Amino acid sequence: MEILNNPSCCKHTILSLSKDGTELYNHCWRFANGKVSVKCESEDLPEFNSLKSALRKHLRYMQTKSSYILSCLFFVLSAKYTCAQQRIDSVQQIDTVKILSNKEENYAQCLVAVYKTPDVTAIYSRSDVGEALQQFTSVQINSYGLGNTSSISVRGANDDHTNVYWNGLKINSLTLGGTDMSLIPFESGDEIVVETNNTSLGGAVNINSKPNWRNKFDLKVRSDICSFDNYRNSLSFKIGNSKIQFHTTAFYHNAKNNFIYEDVYKFNNPIDTANHNALKSAGTVNTVFIQLKKQVFISIGSWYQQKNKELPAIMGSNGESSKYQKDKSIRHFINIDKTISKGDMHFALAHSFDEMKYSDKRMPTDTFLFINTHYITNRISNSFYINTNFKYHLSLKTGYFYNINMADVKEYIKKVTDHVGEVFAHLKWKQEQFAASVKITQPFSSFKYVRPQFYAEAGFETKNHEKKYAVNISYSDKYRFPDLNDRYWNPGGNPNLKPEFGWTVNLSNRFHTYKNGHSFQTNVSLYYSNIKNNIVWTPVTNVIWSPKNLKSTRLYGIESDATYSFTRSDKFYVYLKAIYNFNRAQITEDANNADLNGHYLRYKPQHAFKTNFYIEQKYAGIGFNYNYTSTRFTDEENIDFFELKPYHLLDIYLTFKGTIKKQHQLQCIFKINNITNTSYESVRSYAQPQRYYSLSFIYNFSKFLK
Repeated sequence: MEILNNPSCCKHTILSLSKDGTELYNHCWRFANGKVSVKCESEDLPEFNSLKSALRKHLRYMQTKSSYILSCLFFVLSAKYTCAQQRIDSVQQIDTVKILSNKEENYAQCLVAVYKTPDVTAIYSRSDVGEALQQFTSVQINSYGLGNTSSISVRGANDDHTNVYWNGLKINSLTLGGTDMSLIPFESGDEIVVETNNTSLGGAVNINSKPNWRNKFDLKVRSDICSFDNYRNSLSFKIGNSKIQFHTTAFYHNAKNNFIYEDVYKFNNPIDTANHNALKSAGTVNTVFIQLKKQVFISIGSWYQQKNKELPAIMGSNGESSKYQKDKSIRHFINIDKTISKGDMHFALAHSFDEMKYSDKRMPTDTFLFINTHYITNRISNSFYINTNFKYHLSLKTGYFYNINMADVKEYIKKVTDHVGEVFAHLKWKQEQFAASVKITQPFSSFKYVRPQFYAEAGFETKNHEKKYAVNISYSDKYRFPDLNDRYWNPGGNPNLKPEFGWTVNLSNRFHTYKNGHSFQTNVSLYYSNIKNNIVWTPVTNVIWSPKNLKSTRLYGIESDATYSFTRSDKFYVYLKAIYNFNRAQITEDANNADLNGHYLRYKPQHAFKTNFYIEQKYAGIGFNYNYTSTRFTDEENIDFFELKPYHLLDIYLTFKGTIKKQHQLQCIFKINNITNTSYESVRSYAQPQRYYSLSFIYNFSKFLK
């Protein structure tokens, strides 16, 4: 599925069935006299030409009568006949994620969407969001080992340059700035979108919860068994009608993760075992969606999760680790969307509580802790916008978001309360083939001033019933405030740090053609980013380090992908996607060491290639995922001795499924991970498992409203 403009007030309804029985979704513009369909998933099918023609006539009539105009930005949904070409069974929709593909908002915003479709969810719902992003998008995930912390990098930017949102609530760590992707379960949302054209220096990952208003009852039970005593069980339950939907998911994960690996930092590269690597994790995600009269849509959600994790020793160590980490998160949100006379409005209020305990001993036999750190942070978030439509294809969105960030960390000088946010105005113009927009944002904070940020884009799209081509160019100012550790850590914190600034120019091209069940799509994006005032921790004395604004960097490259799929009713399906990324992340200026100018940033590969293939014949399927990552430097001096070697990873999986009385579905998945038994490192000195296996069993019962 593909969603470009995504206001929650738009309601999804079944418009009709395609010739082969696939459900086609439409999105509605709400007028005083009811609803008028304006966009459908398979808008290019001939049978919808009359609908589009009737709509244009109706809109002209409504404008002359000065009635309600467009209530919210349109959605573009694609199921079987779009770029990803993931099939949605007309009887059973399994809400699980898998397909990711580049999208464009108004031909402009560079998006990568991961939508929950039967084949993808089935393979990756046993894991976290980071693993799915690593396999199906150009995003780079740096993992510290199976079950351990993982960080995200978009277009060569650092992990704290990428913002992660859950239903509009920012969930980046207040203390470190980045996000541990291993703490985001696959069940946390129904839709994942990676965005690059925004004010974040790297990009943004949006995890959203979405209702299916046709759902009456849906139950899914899943059990995963993996090598190294790794067990995960989840239960999902959805119930509702056309006015209210309730979703709840609970999961429990227990693993020893005592995998074997080749220790390349010891003499003769012996085979070792990752001891002290167990984890226990449990959580639940709950969401309620309500459609009220007077065109009001409300969504309320909560997310509770706790993870207890042993941290293994790094490679080359002779002793056993005593490190232990406990993470706990509680998050809530309420979003209210309302259609007004000439547009729509949105109000959101959210709260996030995060707690982290980290401990270590000098020796495993010690009875006292050498390190005992306890972080407690709270974030209260509020946002509001109003979108108004005018004549001449113009619309104006104005609004704000405001965060109160609070932290209680004993290593800080005091308890911290910061206020940050921004106000913005976004003017858009759009005709059938052309679109343009300008956005001005004024960030604010309780500690530093940031100049107004500017964003502009323009795009062009041409299409017929079988082909589409779109091109766009955009410019965006970017910024990032220092995180709390940078400013308040004692000793070493620097309260006088400046925000990091940057800008990005992006050129994107997209081509899509479809005919007789065959679909082919290509996306190519060229980008160039410049970042100044990069924050770097440097030694002040032999034992004390302090952050300073020392570096300037540039990030440029190409993101490209090609997707082919073929569907023949519900009996045969083929999917193939290839992704190639070229990225150069370089230091342009270092105030402390001019010799670093032109050197590459740490852990940023110049080349990455990924391929995903899946073929299914009614009850059985086979697929593979291939991942190539080139050489990465682990230090800014770019010393060859410390670089990480390139690696190739290949996973193969088999799927078997059957349906009982149309509403009960059983599925079994057998997967071989790293079938070539490759020894590799994602982060220096942190072991990764060699070949291992997983077996998954899924039961799903669904019943839909007539």
